Amino acid sequence: MDEKFTPEEQTAVANVLYNLVHADFNDHAGEDDCLKACFDELGFDAKGFVPTPKSELPAQAYEMLKKMPMVKKRTFSCMMTQIARSDGHFGPREQAFVKEILDYCDVPFVQK
Repeated sequence: MDEKFTPEEQTAVANVLYNLVHADFNDHAGEDDCLKACFDELGFDAKGFVPTPKSELPAQAYEMLKKMPMVKKRTFSCMMTQIARSDGHFGPREQAFVKEILDYCDVPFVQK
């Protein structure tokens, strides 16, 4: 990662990624491992992290994501792709959630 995420950006990204892991209501070890790797890449300390419920993300995270520079948006998009693929199934709920983020927050789709 070239550019460091600010604490506010880290929190916004962490909340979205956490909600993506739980979008399909299934808990898979691969997704949890991938989420931890993404948190590490962000430099996000998850100790004491209380995730924002999905219904509150537009008010709590989307505006911050929208303001991020394109290089950070690409990194974030790559993280979403990694998490979505980590359990081997990119289901309809995950797809809908990712599409919402991409559209609303002006994030490019990166399929690495």
